[in-house]
Amino acid sequence: MSGRVPAILLSLICFLTLSASHVESARTFHWYNALFVFGDSFADTGNFPKSNLSEVTRQWYQPYGCSHGFLQDPTGRFSNSYVQSDFIAKILGRSEAPQTYRATKGNDYADKLGVNFAVAGAGVFEVPRKAPTLATQIDSFEKMLDGGDIGKWRLEESAALVAISGNDYARLVVANMSGGESEVLGFIGNVTDEIARGVARLRGLGVAKVLVNNLHPLGCTPWQARPSNYTKCMARGNMAAEFHNDGLGKKLNATTSDNVYLVDLNRAFTNIVDPSDDPHDASQVAKQFEEKLKPCCNSFDPSGYCGQVDEDGGAQYTVCSNPEKHFFWDDVHPTQAGWEAVMQQLEQDIKDFLRISYS
Repeated sequence: MSGRVPAILLSLICFLTLSASHVESARTFHWYNALFVFGDSFADTGNFPKSNLSEVTRQWYQPYGCSHGFLQDPTGRFSNSYVQSDFIAKILGRSEAPQTYRATKGNDYADKLGVNFAVAGAGVFEVPRKAPTLATQIDSFEKMLDGGDIGKWRLEESAALVAISGNDYARLVVANMSGGESEVLGFIGNVTDEIARGVARLRGLGVAKVLVNNLHPLGCTPWQARPSNYTKCMARGNMAAEFHNDGLGKKLNATTSDNVYLVDLNRAFTNIVDPSDDPHDASQVAKQFEEKLKPCCNSFDPSGYCGQVDEDGGAQYTVCSNPEKHFFWDDVHPTQAGWEAVMQQLEQDIKDFLRISYS
């Protein structure tokens, strides 16, 4: 009998410890245990199927994923490791973004507490890459709800990220302001209308809180900065982003909504890639990057891409020795360090919106 007492006490101690841990967790984190992600390559974690190496499948090939985990294998992310959706998930207490929609197909044991529907190349309108539009992604979400794959009751405890990052504009070269001003402004209005419509639809389906990216400074991407040898941003691309963001903010009524939050990527990116010239005003976060506009993975050919090889398998690109010192990974996507610096600036505001607090 006396030999069993320590075991009983040990079990009781373990039970009390686990119970206290559970209470602490409940007190520390709010109840958003379901995360749904929509959008493009800023958020995609492997929905675009792997096939032969090309510009649209390069995320499945080296050097993508070269900083990801022990194996340093590509994961379908457009980065050397994590992307924005992973950092949003971390804010919710997860280790990384939820499983991809592609991984749930035919998988009865998939964790439906969260699904990532984002696909690289997507926009609100059809694009040449045939990536599903925002509306089509929401269609897939709705089908999972109707089919019972996602319990509708879970939506009371859900958050969503909508990451639309300019593929519609890239297709029409709006970043260079081609066409007349009225035509450009009209198209921007159409794009922001569709984003707002998608957000309203998610809310109508029952999603509790929706995070919506505004548009980063398009003129400060390596794609736009390459003609200046990565020394300056292109004003016209940034102007297009400003028009987009102004219209989107008004249509979402984000400043007065308790359920929709506009994630200010534009401000967070600008603080890094185009900081004030005044050293007293310059963003401290910008100082960690030696290269703010030049990508870590840089193609030899301006029309080429990171990861491209010739017919003999020879690399047609260079990769920097320290991605941590580069804000951009390739022609348009940040490095993991870049995303971390962006999300550190935005994290507290997102927590406040989601009512997440830490003890």
